[in-house]
Amino acid sequence: MRGITLCLILCSLILGCSAGCLAPLSPPEELTSHTWRLISYNNGDELADVGPLTIITLEFSEGGQISGNTGCNDYFGTYNTDGGLISVRAVGATEKYCLAPEGVMDMEQAYFLLLGNTTRYSIDQDEMTLSHYDEKKLLVFRKQL
Repeated sequence: MRGITLCLILCSLILGCSAGCLAPLSPPEELTSHTWRLISYNNGDELADVGPLTIITLEFSEGGQISGNTGCNDYFGTYNTDGGLISVRAVGATEKYCLAPEGVMDMEQAYFLLLGNTTRYSIDQDEMTLSHYDEKKLLVFRKQL
């Protein structure tokens, strides 16, 4: 009887620890507590400013959802973080076609491509950088007030 009780306690502890270890981590508050506005993006050779007429936003929810606006279309998707690593998946968007500001549709396509290639994020005061590993900065955002 004593052996069965000890075995049940041990199994409960193992299952309890395993469940805690497998529970998803909450994303950091510094990521989720702000709306981020894109200020520069990788144009293939270097980081380029988006310009004053282009307003692209990004928000991270605590539940693993992203959303924002590209200056034309609203978009949404999912993300996961693990330390400074991040993966963005299943990005979808409304399907409006916008003529103004000039180049907004090209910028939107470039943005979605760069967002999907993101593997790492870092936040330094009011700026967030999304990168492809540590090799290439892809997108730089500033906290929107």
